[in-house]
Amino acid sequence: MAQLPQLPQLPREEYTVGWVCALPVELAAAQEMLDEEHADLERDIDDNDENLYSLGSIAGHNVAIVCLQAGHIGNNPAAVVATQMRSTFKGIRFGLMVGIGGGVPSAAADIRLGDVVVSQPYKTFGGVVQYDSGKATASGFELTGSLNAPPQVLLGAVAKVRANEFRGKSKVLEHTSKLERNPKFQRSKTGPDVLFDAGYDHEGGQTCDRCRTDRYQDREPRDEEAVSHYGTIASGNQVMKNAVERDRVSAQLGGVLCFEMEAAGLMNSFPCLVVRGICDYSDSHKNKRWQPYAAGVAAAYAKEVLSVIPPVDVAKTRTAEEAIQSARKRAICSIPFLPNQSFVGRENELDVLKQRLMVDRACYKMSIVGLGGTGKTQVALQFAYTVRENWPDFSVFWVPALSMGSFEQACTEVLRLLGMPPAADGKDDAKELLKRHLSTARAGKWLLVVDNADDPDIVFGTGQATGIANYLPQSEEGVTLFTTRTQQIAVDLTHGDVLQLGPMNRQDAGSFLEKSLTRKDLLRDNTKKETLLDELLYLPLAIAQAAAYLNRTGVSIAKYLQLLQSTEQDLVELMSKEFRDDTRYKNSANAVATTWVVSFDHIRVHDAVAADLLLFISCIEWKAIPRSILPSLQSEVRMEDVIGMLCGYSFLSRRGNEEEYDVHRLVHLATRIWVRQYGDIRGVAEKATRHLADVFPSNDYANRTVWRTYLPHALRLLEDKQSYLAEERSQLCLLVGRCLRVDGRIREAVRWLEESCEHRKELDKSDSKQLSSQQELAVAYQANGQVKEAVRLLERVVAIQAEVLTEDHPNQLESQHSLAVAYQANRQVKEAIRLLEHVVAIRTRVLAEDHPNRLASQHNLAGVYWANGQVKEAVGLLERVAAIRTEVLTEDHPDQLASQHALAMAYQANGQAKEAVRLLERIVAIYREVLAEDHPSRLASQHGLAVVYQANGQVKEALSLLEYVVKMKQSVYRFDHPSRVKSESVLRFFQGTV
Repeated sequence: MAQLPQLPQLPREEYTVGWVCALPVELAAAQEMLDEEHADLERDIDDNDENLYSLGSIAGHNVAIVCLQAGHIGNNPAAVVATQMRSTFKGIRFGLMVGIGGGVPSAAADIRLGDVVVSQPYKTFGGVVQYDSGKATASGFELTGSLNAPPQVLLGAVAKVRANEFRGKSKVLEHTSKLERNPKFQRSKTGPDVLFDAGYDHEGGQTCDRCRTDRYQDREPRDEEAVSHYGTIASGNQVMKNAVERDRVSAQLGGVLCFEMEAAGLMNSFPCLVVRGICDYSDSHKNKRWQPYAAGVAAAYAKEVLSVIPPVDVAKTRTAEEAIQSARKRAICSIPFLPNQSFVGRENELDVLKQRLMVDRACYKMSIVGLGGTGKTQVALQFAYTVRENWPDFSVFWVPALSMGSFEQACTEVLRLLGMPPAADGKDDAKELLKRHLSTARAGKWLLVVDNADDPDIVFGTGQATGIANYLPQSEEGVTLFTTRTQQIAVDLTHGDVLQLGPMNRQDAGSFLEKSLTRKDLLRDNTKKETLLDELLYLPLAIAQAAAYLNRTGVSIAKYLQLLQSTEQDLVELMSKEFRDDTRYKNSANAVATTWVVSFDHIRVHDAVAADLLLFISCIEWKAIPRSILPSLQSEVRMEDVIGMLCGYSFLSRRGNEEEYDVHRLVHLATRIWVRQYGDIRGVAEKATRHLADVFPSNDYANRTVWRTYLPHALRLLEDKQSYLAEERSQLCLLVGRCLRVDGRIREAVRWLEESCEHRKELDKSDSKQLSSQQELAVAYQANGQVKEAVRLLERVVAIQAEVLTEDHPNQLESQHSLAVAYQANRQVKEAIRLLEHVVAIRTRVLAEDHPNRLASQHNLAGVYWANGQVKEAVGLLERVAAIRTEVLTEDHPDQLASQHALAMAYQANGQAKEAVRLLERIVAIYREVLAEDHPSRLASQHGLAVVYQANGQVKEALSLLEYVVKMKQSVYRFDHPSRVKSESVLRFFQGTV
């Protein structure tokens, strides 16, 4: 009998590739891929390795193949086997985990039986995820830990294999054909490839012969026999055999390609690539018919990977043992804070940091930028501990940039932990030493967190001092994360790699509050809890401060809300209370009211103009700030620079049209506190008052859009009463009062016009400014139903002007016009006619036919004609006024509508009821679109329409409309207001006639 050739015997140190299988069928397929078989391992007497190996070579690589012991499968046995293999074969550089797996078919991946799935970094995972490793949280199951990506040499080989696939030069099928001589591995023995609906369970038995064929999923035919897929493999301790659960877990993990049970035990202890042949669909319809073929295809793919790696490249690679031990020895953690046990949420932000810095390695530096108090340090802290847990080969260093001293102290501490402290004589520069060390390859992988990089002088230096940026290391193995309050610093440090951090979302804010409170019973009132979070604008620091106050005092959320919503002084005291927080620096400001002071001071030092703009904004409303209301600067470019700086600190935010801005409400409060404590609050208010008095528009209808946006800001400034500039404040009160009157806010108009008069009472009685304020106040008095006060004040104004002004002076005529209208309201019709005819005569002589003042006096003269029973004269005059205004004014102009309203009432008095109804219905419809429900003009037009309905025989419509008008007037007018009294009287009359 011929003697078998003797197999070569190699020293164990020459084996550079470890191949791990879980099942005997996988081992058989692996053995068939060997180009040459080697003799079994010679055992040393002190070997503690219980594994049995198959040895050989593939494409010039010496390969040790091991299979898990029968009956011992899963992640833990795989880890034990790989550890023993590393110990026995000390020359192994990397491994391959090759075998079968259950596929996850989806719209994104058309996975079929017999396909191959290869582990490759995707999204936040390195190629393999242990999906059943984690902890239960309030929001559900949270994964903990992560697994390393395959070594670079294997990922490079995968890229080359994929390129060969695209070019049609892959030899996987050629390798697979080597198995064809064994019938068990033949494709023809597998049976059909059937995918059932996810919701349909197996009917029982070893095969699917009893399963319903109408529950097959229709799939497009495919030419390729086996296709390779690349992405995440889900590894767990139990077999996945439920399609619904399969799809749920896959969706939760962002899409996985297959499930298996061994890879998670290897990735952090045995640098390897996972290759799985798909033998089922991870559902209840599992059977073993596809296992041999799937194992063979996976083995063929693994052989293809080894075939594209030159053996010389493997020889240059560190051994697996060296790589693991080196990472373990080097990984150092220097974080000044313990993990924040109250941290919740921010999943999206953390995912971005993990993906860009750790998984994709898309950049070496990133910045977290946001308003002080949004939790930048806490997000960085959570990320630092995530890296420590999930990337154990990374050292984590934390240095504060609060000052150059704190930075240098942190550098010294890191050097001490690294075992290379600076010389005691102080000659060594700790900053420079750490920079040089971390910039070298021997420092290994590291994450450096530079926290609170807020001051540009500290970060970038000045002409006299070097900045922190000069001492930051650079290495392909290291990543740096900055936190900063300013966009400019973020961009200068990391260019476009900036993560914007805003307030928390509602759900996370609620969870954070719940975690921070010691008394959970305070949260029983969900409405109060939601209101509190709304008031705190979901700002983490404000929520933490509120929780600290509630914990310390024991008050209810309702009481805290009451304090928040009371006076500004109470709010200031509440927001200024410091509290202890072990996850923040000892000397940092923890109170909302003071946390931004350092940024305010930076702005004041670096750009006094920006500081002045911030001071002006502190005097006005915090939202919907028009750009045009801001104090102008010497150029538009300078204005953009200043606004950009404030936006960069997140103090100011642009609205969509970039013509309006908002300030965070709590920042606005903090700015006001800063002014009170460190600035000249009176001087700031007076400067703002002077500016607003200059830019506030007149009450012309054409300006209505502007003055409506300015009003909230002017009112906020006036309410504050910090300015003692009598003239400027009086002028602003006058301008504001006029616009409020036109807008139908009569009581407010009276209030501010009275103050305007009060400031000007010391002026000479004939001073035009005093008379102007008094005339406007009188008009507002009349609108407010204070007719006698209006007449008395206007008679005084007219008498004084008669002494000092010419007969045709515009101010004289305007006061006489107003007095005539007041006379009419006071039922002094004869006096009203006499005065208005005088005004009309002069204005007809000196003004153009379509001049607004001429038309206004003619309009009011027609009104008193109608009141005096001179109906035809009223109709004629009003038709002429209405015709001219129709030509020169827009359809919804108040003067246009007022003349048509008056004409309609004159038509009604003249027996032309139908014409009156037509006109007034149109006016009411327009007012409904452009005026508030309680605006005097809108209510007057509705009252008029009810009257003409009655005259036209439309009794029901008249009664219904007038009841509504009376209800509205009773809600906004005093009981003795003439307009209310008139409507109530007419309503009683209507009710008496029904």
